[in-house]
Amino acid sequence: MDASSEGVPAEVPGDDAGQEVKAEPDWADRIKEYRQGDVIRVVSIPLKVQPGVVEWVATPHGAVLITQTCDVVLKDRPTAHLAPVLELPPVEAKANRNGRRPHLVHLPELGDCHFADLTYVATVSKAVIASAERKPGVEAIAAVRKFGQRVGRRFSRFAFPDEVVPWIRPLQDLIGSKVTKEASPIGWALSKIASLRLECTEEWEVAPYSLTLCVVLEPGVLPPFPPNEIPECSERVSTWLYGSNGATLIRRHSEIAKYLHDAERISLDATDRYWLWSALADSWAAMCVPPENSTPDILEAVEGGVVSSDISSTEEYSFERYRHSEEIDLDHLSSPLPL
Repeated sequence: MDASSEGVPAEVPGDDAGQEVKAEPDWADRIKEYRQGDVIRVVSIPLKVQPGVVEWVATPHGAVLITQTCDVVLKDRPTAHLAPVLELPPVEAKANRNGRRPHLVHLPELGDCHFADLTYVATVSKAVIASAERKPGVEAIAAVRKFGQRVGRRFSRFAFPDEVVPWIRPLQDLIGSKVTKEASPIGWALSKIASLRLECTEEWEVAPYSLTLCVVLEPGVLPPFPPNEIPECSERVSTWLYGSNGATLIRRHSEIAKYLHDAERISLDATDRYWLWSALADSWAAMCVPPENSTPDILEAVEGGVVSSDISSTEEYSFERYRHSEEIDLDHLSSPLPL
C-alpha cells in the first residue's frame, strides 16, 4: 500500500516551470463536512501513559471533535483532536450543563446527559476521523458558540496564586456539595447564578491582594433598579439580617438562601429581594478564609484579611470588570497546600 492511499500527501510531477505540487490527501474533500462539536463514531482513543506505552481509552458513546472548525477543514494540517463523550446520571448532568466543571462540556444534540470529557484529549489523523461516521453534538449557532467558548476556557483558565487558593477553598467546597442539590435552598440559589468571579484590583501583581467576590446573577433575578438608586431595605428584613444594631450580618448563608427560596412562593418586595441576595453574597465572601494554622504568606495574602462582595445581573456586569476578574469553578483551584 503506497503513502497516498493512507492519506499522506504524495508528490506528483509539477508544471512546465519544474515546480512540484502535492496531491490533496484522499480525506480532504470529506473533512470539509466536519465541524467542531461533531461526534465521531470511534471505539477508543489513544492515551500515552509513559514513553513508548500507549493505552486506549474506551469511547462507547463516540468521541467529540474539539479542534476549531477552521483548522479541521484545512487540508495541510493532517491531525485533529478528539475527546471522549461521557454520559452522566440525570441529576449530575443537570448540575454540570452550566459549565461549572470546565472539563465537562454539554453536547445538547445528544440529549441532556451527554458531555465532552476534556480530561482526555487525543491527537488523531484526519484520515481516521474522515473515514468514521459523524453526527452533530451541537447545531444551533448559540450552542456552537457556547461549545467553542467552553472548550477554549478549559485550556485558558487563570491559575490563582498559590497563597490565595486556601482562601477560596471553603466556597469551592460549598459549591461542590450543593450544586447538584437544587431542591436545597443553597442549590436553588446556585442555579440562579450565571457566574461566580473573583476580582482583583491590582491585577494579581503582588500580595496582599484586594479581592472582591462578584456574584453575577441570571437575568430577572435581581430587581432592575437604576444605578445608585437602590432603596433602603425594609426594617423587618434588615433586623432579621443584621439584628438591632444593623451593622453585622448575623445570619448564615443557609438561612438567607432558605428565606429567598421560601419567598419565591409569595410576593417578596423587590427591594427586600435585592438586599437578601446582597447579604447572601456577603455571607459567601465571609466564608473565604484560610485555616488558622496556615503559613504567614497565606494568612497575609488578602488585603485587610477580608474578601468583599458585590452582586449584579448579567446585563449590568461590565466587560471592564470581566477583564479584571476570574471565574471560580469546581476545577479551577489546585490541590490543598501543605501546612
